[in-house]
Amino acid sequence: MPALRTCLRTVAALLMAVPLTGPLPAFAANTDPRKAAEMPPADASFLPLEEIDVPIVDGGRVDGVLHLTVVVQAKTGDDAAALGKRMPELRAAVLPAAIEFARLRASRFAPVDVARLSAMIAPPLKRVDAAIDKVLIVKVSAMQR
Repeated sequence: MPALRTCLRTVAALLMAVPLTGPLPAFAANTDPRKAAEMPPADASFLPLEEIDVPIVDGGRVDGVLHLTVVVQAKTGDDAAALGKRMPELRAAVLPAAIEFARLRASRFAPVDVARLSAMIAPPLKRVDAAIDKVLIVKVSAMQR
């Protein structure tokens, strides 16, 4: 162990003794003002719903919680603004489908079948309003309470 400390001190001393001959490369994220101006604006047709948590029931007992974040894409930005006023109705459409999925298909010990979950959630949401184009599940997890 003392030999390792001596070796590390030697390496550190050598690194500090080496003169810098030029600027170090910077790995910053998008600091170029030209690139920042080229980024497209946020799409107003996307409407995120608040996170939904439903119990995972197994054999009559609560075995975990399914956490779900859904984003609805409307056909236009104006449609998304109108849907924003109907948020409780949208959540009410997602909740029974999510509870049914958690009861039949979810386990905290297995990955969540997002394709099947999406297939169960999309039809009730699209019945709420014809302006809904897509239903996107952006975050999902099944874990212990």
